[in-house]
Amino acid sequence: MIIALITDFGLDDPYVGVMKGVMYAHGYTGHIVDICHNVLPYSIEHAQYMLVTSYSYFPEGSVFIVVVDPGVGTQRNILLVSDGRYYFFMPDNGIVGCLQQDTIKVYAVETVEFIHASSTFHGRDIFAVVAAQLACGGFEAVACKEYTQYKIHPFPFYEIKAGAIVTKVMHIDRFGNCILSLPNDRYSLQLHTLLAHTRYTLYHCTTYADLPDSTIGILPGSSGFIEICMNQKDCSTHLALKTGDMVELLYE
Repeated sequence: MIIALITDFGLDDPYVGVMKGVMYAHGYTGHIVDICHNVLPYSIEHAQYMLVTSYSYFPEGSVFIVVVDPGVGTQRNILLVSDGRYYFFMPDNGIVGCLQQDTIKVYAVETVEFIHASSTFHGRDIFAVVAAQLACGGFEAVACKEYTQYKIHPFPFYEIKAGAIVTKVMHIDRFGNCILSLPNDRYSLQLHTLLAHTRYTLYHCTTYADLPDSTIGILPGSSGFIEICMNQKDCSTHLALKTGDMVELLYE
């Protein structure tokens, strides 16, 4: 059974390595996959993007730990979610909203045994432990109860207006491509203008190489979400955009 990690911990601190050490110390002997540890700090939506664009490529039975947890140490619940194929551990702060709601069962993890856990590092003291328990002993090894009052952060975010779609930059990859919170099924050849600080004409393309030099492209991305891009240039820098910025796509 694979355990896969998504956090906003970064790689400059020992946090990720310590979580792995705790899992191994609790008997886990399988593979741990690092999906991403550079989630924008505290960003629920960025965590949702990382999860929803990655988990379905893993083998059935994989366990996902998503620790983007600005409420760590508070009374918020820790969730165990199952969709019949995968298991997910995450704080009850809305991340679960990116999963298909009619396919999941949600449980609140009993944390009485973790009374001495650090108030600032539940990733180490709780998440890593319960994930190892599940991976080693199955679902029954985790003390939890079904829970229905969990928080949902809507995902993805976009709004259809007269002549436009309002959305936001959900992720910027290392090449500077701006991935929008807009599913590919909303792609239209009639989307000709980007409004972001100023107006930009969009060129429809199927590959980055299709784009003439210094032009702004739009295409259905491999992650399932529409991208704004350039050919071998950092589009986010060119447009002065960052993750979370609002943009409009105009039908013109």
